[in-house]
Amino acid sequence: QLTRVISSNTETHYGYDALGRRIRKATYGRHTGHTARSRTDFVWEGFRLLQENVQQQGWRTYLYDAEQPYTPVASVTGKGESRQVWYYHTDVTGTPQEVTAADGTLVWAGYIRGFGENAADISNSGAYFHQPLRLPGQYFDDETGLHYNLFRYYAPECGRFVSQDPIGLRGGLNLYQYAPNSLTWIDPLGLDVIRLRHYTSNQGFAAIKESMKILAGDQNAVFAVRAKGKPLSMADAADKFKIKQNHARNYIDFDIDTNRVEFRKNDLGVEEYKIKGDIELDEKTTEFNKRC
Repeated sequence: QLTRVISSNTETHYGYDALGRRIRKATYGRHTGHTARSRTDFVWEGFRLLQENVQQQGWRTYLYDAEQPYTPVASVTGKGESRQVWYYHTDVTGTPQEVTAADGTLVWAGYIRGFGENAADISNSGAYFHQPLRLPGQYFDDETGLHYNLFRYYAPECGRFVSQDPIGLRGGLNLYQYAPNSLTWIDPLGLDVIRLRHYTSNQGFAAIKESMKILAGDQNAVFAVRAKGKPLSMADAADKFKIKQNHARNYIDFDIDTNRVEFRKNDLGVEEYKIKGDIELDEKTTEFNKRC
């Protein structure tokens, strides 16, 4: 992780907790001793930013969509006794496009390009409005131009991370890639996702589609294969995985963080992916395929 940035006049230091979450950043004048010009402390809810406290400026608490946990819907700012609510308007991925005050006044608008670069900040009032949220899970640092993406930093002008994927080749051969398509994929942890395919019966298909959850079965796990190419026929899937044909009637393609996935060869010598526990599906990236 990035720990220090030095420019001609300033030096910014970053601090992290034991889970790798950034909990502070402080900027110092290079020639004015060790008194911080500015300091921001961060509060987390799991791996999601909950609040930032800016020295002498106040605090900001973020509120997120209940169904899309990295999509902001509002923020509350305060200093002393004052409080104010701001509302976020996002695109399909959860990236902020506009922020309005409670009376509908536009206070910030961004022109966010495909891989997160903000080409323009616009405000009706002409006053600066602090809006650092970018692609889901990313926080813009104006001192570097980089986006903090939890487990590493992201360079929006080139659509790549500046350090290698901490999970190594399990995230794919390109260790600096953000996502194949930023309109349909997100990477809020700065890790990577893999697209898998799960075969199921009519009954299982209906239950999964209704609950948007694949429940763990044997070994408290869900088993899947890589979602690429033409799906196996029911007969081929039954023969390959030694299951009943009706248990391979339908299939579901979904994305999942690679750090949850164990690649292995099972007792039949078949390559498969094992995911411990239940899988919560994302309706934006999950594809349900029902066969006649």
